[in-house]
Amino acid sequence: MHASRTGEDVYASGRIGARLEGLRKQLLSCGDVLAGLVEPTSRPMIGDALQNLRQLECRVAVVGQIKSGKSSFINALVRNPRFLPTSVTPWTTAVTSLHFGQPAPGGYAAVFTFLQRTEWDQLAEGGGKVRELTERLVPDFEPELLQRHAEMLRIRAKERLGDEFETLLGQAHYFVNLEAGTLEHYVCSGDFSGSPAIGKYSDITKAADIYCQQGPFDFPCTVIDTPGTNDPFLIRDEITRRSLGSADVYIVVLTARQPLSENDVALLRIMRGLNKDRIVVLINRIDDLADIDSELPQLVSYVREKLAMEFPGSNIPVVYGSAWWANQALSFDQEAAARILRRKSSNYLLRAGLLQPGELGAAALQSDDVCERLRQSMFAMSGLPAVNQAVDTLMGTAQPTYVLRQITRSFAEMARACESAARSELQILLASANETRGTARPADQKRAIYGQERELLATVAANIEASAAGIEAQLARIIQEEKERLRNSLQATIDLHAGRERDVLIDTLSRGRSPRVWTHEGVELRRALANEFRAGFEQAAHRLTSFHARVVPELHKLMRSLVPEPDLVDPRGDSLAIPTPTIAPLSRMLVLDLETSKWRVFWSRQPSLEASGAKIEQLIRTEFAPIADELVQLAGNAFHHFSTTTIRWSFEACRNIQHALKRRLELLMADYDQALRPVDPQQATQSLNERVRIQAQRLKDNETLTQHLENLAHYIDTVLKAEGSAAT
Repeated sequence: MHASRTGEDVYASGRIGARLEGLRKQLLSCGDVLAGLVEPTSRPMIGDALQNLRQLECRVAVVGQIKSGKSSFINALVRNPRFLPTSVTPWTTAVTSLHFGQPAPGGYAAVFTFLQRTEWDQLAEGGGKVRELTERLVPDFEPELLQRHAEMLRIRAKERLGDEFETLLGQAHYFVNLEAGTLEHYVCSGDFSGSPAIGKYSDITKAADIYCQQGPFDFPCTVIDTPGTNDPFLIRDEITRRSLGSADVYIVVLTARQPLSENDVALLRIMRGLNKDRIVVLINRIDDLADIDSELPQLVSYVREKLAMEFPGSNIPVVYGSAWWANQALSFDQEAAARILRRKSSNYLLRAGLLQPGELGAAALQSDDVCERLRQSMFAMSGLPAVNQAVDTLMGTAQPTYVLRQITRSFAEMARACESAARSELQILLASANETRGTARPADQKRAIYGQERELLATVAANIEASAAGIEAQLARIIQEEKERLRNSLQATIDLHAGRERDVLIDTLSRGRSPRVWTHEGVELRRALANEFRAGFEQAAHRLTSFHARVVPELHKLMRSLVPEPDLVDPRGDSLAIPTPTIAPLSRMLVLDLETSKWRVFWSRQPSLEASGAKIEQLIRTEFAPIADELVQLAGNAFHHFSTTTIRWSFEACRNIQHALKRRLELLMADYDQALRPVDPQQATQSLNERVRIQAQRLKDNETLTQHLENLAHYIDTVLKAEGSAAT
């Protein structure tokens, strides 16, 4: 995957995720050093963290309607204009994942995984969070139509594959090299009247994984290309919605011809409901606008106003441009450039400041200099640089950055513990060396003293384990109490709102104003739940972090009788926090048609207006109770993750000191046993001095590592945190 040399120069800067990758590489290096400094019992934790770092990736999902230019945009994003098929309408059941900076399993360039035998039925029958959200938030969602579409695709797949159909289900195809045209067999199904040569396996392809050697990403990333959200076959639309839950950053591609249609807004609602507020919106195909100077400002203003209306308080970046321009900048063709210049929208390219009005004609393309400046202008005005910058910034607030922050802090805490242990070990060795040069105690007396200290270490170790068990029990109790308190507060908010809606409906019916359609969108309730959840979560998080702040110093006190200057200050400092789940409460639109036979019967069966109001009140409670449960579960997951990582590392840091000192004392006891035998005093002194030298270097290495990790933690907590806050 490459572009021409000139094209590379245009966008050589602005690599996506460069800072995160720098942090990841430094942490991998620091982790390797730390693994050599900690005690053997602590190495498995370091190894797990290093494995987590090696597997860390940022998943960028590109979503949008069919014919919004989504595949063309992805080609521009990954710097390969002809990569994904665009000439054939890519109606596909597959989610295509383009992996960058990640090792390919088995060395394969592409892996196409086919559906299991039972997956069609599972897909059509639905289930799970995304299907539930789709039914709630997507206008005119038709589960029965979804099932019919699945059956039609099954029939077509059998016709295309014949006897192979049964044997291919549950299997996969692997390619060492991805040749041109291969993707069309797996991810381009076209319509039912299309060419049978296209999409032979597309109906049964569940996932396409492509491993790319080059691209715009420095940090390991996976770009997820999803089927269009307005696909006329709902089976593919369902797959798109199911694929949303695993992404970290979303690029929503709109077409300038029809921005933020009902389907687009419904998709944004689903992503917000999935706790995904790291979204950038691209208004694509502005080259199609007849009067770009007057239409574009109105278009951008409309999109921003619609987003503000749908998602109050959000700050979703809106970028505009043309994937066609970007791809022409990457792979310049004079004929295509001439077609671009014939459009009125080409005047917009002058805003890059690289061209003159007289150079927008086809005749000017005879000049290599004009072609190069046109190429750079198209790239600059394509919107791609702005998208790259937005994605890079949003990555700073995504899950990979949180993982980097957590590992940095944990490594820093462990490094500080190692430093304290190394300093204490050095002091023990220096004391022994001083005795060797002075009046030494009898060997058996020294052995008895160190035996007493070993017993003291065992007592401290027992106290640490007892404290760990007690603290874990207290944490579990606090988490359970906070979950119950949060659940009660959310339910109280629902009850209050349901009661108000009951009173409004009773009043409306009592006045004889029965509306043809009564609609309850729950906007006010969703906002109230969002505020209640945020406040309740922050209160619970404060209780947990305050508890942590109290118990960790108590653990450190256990070591002070053994480590003269423990210096176990928590490197997290004031930055210790539990990230608040940013989920927007889910909404459900209840539309009660009072003139249909169904609802006429419903109302006629109620003995009174109060009974009718009570039914509506119960309906609202029933619909929103699962939302409250989901929010509580998200909060509980965050609290549990905090308790099993942050506290665990604190305990392990204390254990590391205890094991280091125990090991040192056992070595000294063995030395004194050896001293009872005849030995050359000069040789013994040289051996002890060498051990002092090695330990002094070990302490120096620890100090350097600790300082470096604490600097990294400070950078993440100040620079990246500030930029992420400004973005969202």
